[in-house]
Amino acid sequence: MTENTSRRRFLKVAAATGALAGLNATVLAQGQDETVIVLGGKTSAWQGYRVPGEATEEVPDNPTLNLQTGTTYTLLWQNVDGQPHNFAIQDSQGNNLEVLEPLSVPSDVYEEANGTDAGESISLNVSGGNVTGVSTGNMTGNMTGGEPASDSLVGKTEIISEQGAVQGARFTATEEMATYICLVHPNTMVGEVALEGGDGGMGNNSSS
Repeated sequence: MTENTSRRRFLKVAAATGALAGLNATVLAQGQDETVIVLGGKTSAWQGYRVPGEATEEVPDNPTLNLQTGTTYTLLWQNVDGQPHNFAIQDSQGNNLEVLEPLSVPSDVYEEANGTDAGESISLNVSGGNVTGVSTGNMTGNMTGGEPASDSLVGKTEIISEQGAVQGARFTATEEMATYICLVHPNTMVGEVALEGGDGGMGNNSSS
């Protein structure tokens, strides 16, 4: 798959025409629906395609997830290299937090979400544990189906090994969150979670 080529084309064209003059990543990020996160799973690192607070052309590997405590996020990620991967969120002691509600995501829905422009607001249509579509435009509120159902939360997703396979999960950000990780490749596929709001703060994102 391509690494969000439509986003890259959009930013290159906009920069060439001066549309981005005087704007920084923070300003651009305000135009996004930051409850939607899109990643790629690769043995060398998580690939950041659509990440809260990131609106630059080059999102770093294992990008920090800047989350708002109490906000519900919907994560979509695709297996990039055909190796076994899964997803978990851990606290600072390395414990898996049972905060993930697994979602079924068709590949075409993932590609649609991943292909949106950097400044375009998007929301996901979620019904009965399935992501059924992507809505774009200037929308308000969380359109991704509300908070995760407490009786269906898990500490890790299932391992998927098929190249191009997609997984989804919905979670509400809590103060305990410190890192996100693939448990199969914990040394390379691991990134920080930085929290804002409540008592979390940006200093609550280191793991031991």
